[in-house]
Amino acid sequence: MTRFICIVIISVIYYAVNAQKSETDSLSKLHYKRTVYLIDSLKNEHRVYPVIVNNDTVFNIYEKVSSNSMSERALLCQQRVKQLLERDFFYRDSLKHEDSLDFILIKYADLTITEFGAITTQKLRSSNSQVTKAYKRKIITYLKKEQAQLLLNKTYKALIYIGLFIVLFITIRFIFSFLRKLIAKNDNLIYRFTHLLKIYQLKEEDKERAVNTVLKISKWLHILTVGLLIYFMLPAMLRIFYYTKSVGDKLISYFLNPFIEFLHSIIAYLPSLIKIIITIIIFRIFMKLVSFFFNELKDGNIKLSGFYKEWATPTGNIIKFLLYAFLLTILFPLLPGADSQTFKGVTVFLGLLISLGSTSVIANGLSGIIMTYMRPFKIGDRIEVDTVTGIVVQKNLLITRVRTPKNVIVTIPNSKILSGHSQNYTTAAERSNLIIHSTITIGYDVDWRTVHQLLLQAAKNTDGLIEQIGKETFVLQKSLDDYYVAYEVNAYTAKADKYIIIQSELHKNILEEFNKAGVEIMSPHYRANRDGEAIAIPDKSQSETPLPTAGNDEKPMDINEKINKKAEEQDKEA
Repeated sequence: MTRFICIVIISVIYYAVNAQKSETDSLSKLHYKRTVYLIDSLKNEHRVYPVIVNNDTVFNIYEKVSSNSMSERALLCQQRVKQLLERDFFYRDSLKHEDSLDFILIKYADLTITEFGAITTQKLRSSNSQVTKAYKRKIITYLKKEQAQLLLNKTYKALIYIGLFIVLFITIRFIFSFLRKLIAKNDNLIYRFTHLLKIYQLKEEDKERAVNTVLKISKWLHILTVGLLIYFMLPAMLRIFYYTKSVGDKLISYFLNPFIEFLHSIIAYLPSLIKIIITIIIFRIFMKLVSFFFNELKDGNIKLSGFYKEWATPTGNIIKFLLYAFLLTILFPLLPGADSQTFKGVTVFLGLLISLGSTSVIANGLSGIIMTYMRPFKIGDRIEVDTVTGIVVQKNLLITRVRTPKNVIVTIPNSKILSGHSQNYTTAAERSNLIIHSTITIGYDVDWRTVHQLLLQAAKNTDGLIEQIGKETFVLQKSLDDYYVAYEVNAYTAKADKYIIIQSELHKNILEEFNKAGVEIMSPHYRANRDGEAIAIPDKSQSETPLPTAGNDEKPMDINEKINKKAEEQDKEA
């Protein structure tokens, strides 16, 4: 059994080897038949295709090596020789041959110049080595003759460029030197020019400053012009020679490529730019309609039920803000680079900064919007916010400005007004009139009826207070303290903007009436050195006595001295 298996394995291997050998032999025979057929078919073709460069035949070709025709192959070899001529130096050792399947390649370094095969050797009746030597000899002969002249021409061209650079450099230097002299001589003209353009708000004696500035500008322009000249002339010279051409191309590309890419980007962006322009035109027309509508509301030409005139401007601003935000969302995808990760990252970063840094701004803005429609006050109203009292002179979404009675402008954030408490004197005065009050303290020895009568008379004598049915002046007993009674007089007024003046006038009249009646006004902080018999009521004759003027040696008496003197006079009379 084992012998049988071995015989079968040996038989299979034998037949496989024979089959492979027969297949290889058949392929070799087919290739040989094709080659023989090709050689036999072209042996009788005696046409030769020369490779001509600059009206000079370098070498001839006798066969095709690919699907291209003989004329196409001749043109291809011509281009290869021209590429070889572009190199500034020719080294004979770099010219070599190389076997490639059925052809022999004639190469210079990495450039293949021509190829030949069996058909060429058959036509020339020479060996491969002889044909190779013949091709090399013809190429070397041609290159030695042509390349030296080409290198000389390139050298002449480089010298011309150098001369042109020197001429341009001297010309530019002469132009800027002449320009600097011209600027120095015409200082008046330079001064007028800078003053006309409002570059400097200079005085007549500061001409030198303007001239020096213009001279510095001309100096930097000179440096920039020379730099550009060097930048463009150097690559132009480097591109003349083969081994420095790549460096010159790179220097040129560093300047031209960004410019070309920028032009391509602009051309590619034109459709989006047209969309943006059309959108902005339509938006501006719509915004004008919105502005016209709210201006008419503000002027009262258009009336809406429940909509106040003072709401027109802030409501219009809010709608405009929302429209601008909507426009931004439309235009954002159309902006150049909107899809780039860098642009998205920058926008996210800016949004984060705004969100973190504008908390108080947003709070004030929302408070301003709420206050606009709550209408707690308007411009010209007299209000009080915490400890600040004054007339509202400006209000917007963020702040409210109040002018105090001392003519000081106080800026109050809207969030503080909304979170705190505020009082509007003007609204109260217009609706139900404002009550002006004043509190005084009178001793128990004075009848309360007398105090009421004196306070009502003082209020009656005060201008700006209302005396009509239902709004009469009234007096309240605020408290019964240890040494005195606190009385409060209350009177109505419709002039909130003159609240302080009217109150001051009321205080003056109260003092006047009580002094006439001989009633003493007590106070918790009132102290005087006296024996208890004299009263602290100023004498009318003393009030009419003029105060001593400057230069008079008499000094004004102290209040205690006046009281003591008054008591002494009364004792003498008694």
